[in-house]
This record gives sequence, C-alpha cells and structure tokens, in this order.
Amino acid sequence: MNAIEVLDMDFGYEQEKLFDCFRLEVKQGEFLGIIGPNGAGKSTLLRLIAGLLKPEKGRINLLGHDLNKISRKQIARIAAVVPQESFFAFDYTVEDIVMMGRNPYLGRLQQPASVDYDKVNNVLEFVDAAVLRHKGINEISGGEKQRVVLARALAQEPELLLLDEATSHLDISHQHSILRILAQLNNQGKTIVFLSHDLNLAALSCSRILLLHHGRQVACDCPERVITPELIKSVYGIEPLLLRHPKTGRPQVMLPSPILPKSIP
Repeated sequence: MNAIEVLDMDFGYEQEKLFDCFRLEVKQGEFLGIIGPNGAGKSTLLRLIAGLLKPEKGRINLLGHDLNKISRKQIARIAAVVPQESFFAFDYTVEDIVMMGRNPYLGRLQQPASVDYDKVNNVLEFVDAAVLRHKGINEISGGEKQRVVLARALAQEPELLLLDEATSHLDISHQHSILRILAQLNNQGKTIVFLSHDLNLAALSCSRILLLHHGRQVACDCPERVITPELIKSVYGIEPLLLRHPKTGRPQVMLPSPILPKSIP
C-alpha cells in the first residue's frame, strides 16, 4: 500500500490554477524531499496532503483512506505536520505543548491518562528534550523549540510526518540534530515528506526528491538524477557547480561565483 496517493488533482488560488491533473505516489517507509523555487507549490502541496486544503478536483489518499471521507481527528492519527515556525501566544510548558499532540486520542474535555503522559515522556526523551519539560515554550531557543514541536507531532503517533521548511531557521548543529532524528524515524518505518529550500540537505537526507516548478512535476527520482546542473538551471535559472559528498557520494550544490568585492590592500 502507498502511504500517499495524489490522484489527478486540480487546485488553485482564485483565478490562478497551480496544480493541473497532478499525480504523486509515496511508498510507505519512504523519505521524500520536495524542492523547488518560491511559488513552485511546495507548501500548498503539503497542506493538501495534510487535509488543510481541499483539492478542486481529484482525490488524495493517506494509507488508503480518502481524505474527503475521514474526520480531522482520523487524519491527525495518520499524518502530523511540523511547520517552519510555530508561534505560541501563551507561555505553556514544554510538557503542555507536547501533550497537545495527544488531542486526537482524547474526547472533548477528557483529561490525559497515564498512557498519554507515558507517550509524552517517551517522545521528549526521543528528541532529547526531556530536560526542558518544565520550561516555558518561549524561554527556550529556536532549535530547542523545533525539537519540541517535532515531539508534539510524534505524540500524535502518526504514520506520516510532513515537514514544511522545518530546518530553515536553525543553525547547522540544530539542523543536523533534526535530520538525525528524522533518519532514526525513517529507519523505524516512518514515512517522511521533507520540504526544503536547501538542496544540499534534501540531497543528503532523502531517498527520493520531487522537483516542482509552477505546480508541475519536473522530476521525481533519486537525488543523483534530480540534483543535476541541467535540471537546476531549467528551474532556478542559474548553472550551479556540482560536487559529490566525500562520504555519501550524494550531489552537493555550489552557487556560481558572484561578483566579488574589490579587495582592500
């Protein structure tokens, strides 16, 4: 069974069509990267897959379930979203934030039970954030906060993890920490969709990469067949230098040299 099936989907904003008869299949246990320039449709596609937007035509299935025929609570048990940034108006504790991920399993006004607290403890340990549990969410750093948001998503016990630029505002240490956690989850069988502007992170992390441009699938294959000078130039309009990572052999992109400032003697 496929984890995700996007079948002949149309979607647009007002008078502008973005996706036209778009199709995509993601296998269970796959680590799919989505790349493309601004306006390519990456975040919109992720929101459609998460059921946050509805296609005008076509169908989206998650683990064989038609999104149009299941409730928001059912969707939340299948797929969890980790956004680029999370804003918290109130200074909830880290433990409270992660407990929010248990909402799909709780009835209205139902209090969390011991099983819910155990799940919260487990995911906080897994993302190495247990020491933060009693801190206010607005007291901690951006990298720590992103680990907490990831823990909240994992508390939903989803089969699919959808990440929308989840590493874009992090330093390289925190980027590496998040990607290491995602690799562990993927090795455990979790299906991951990782949207990123960073071609190099996508190439290093993902088993397959979807390159989008104006809602069109330019390529969808292993990193070596998508991160190529020809395809990057056709979509981004620049001709990059391409190197191979010394340990993995995966492609890594270097920008062409800009006009350098005049040196001062």
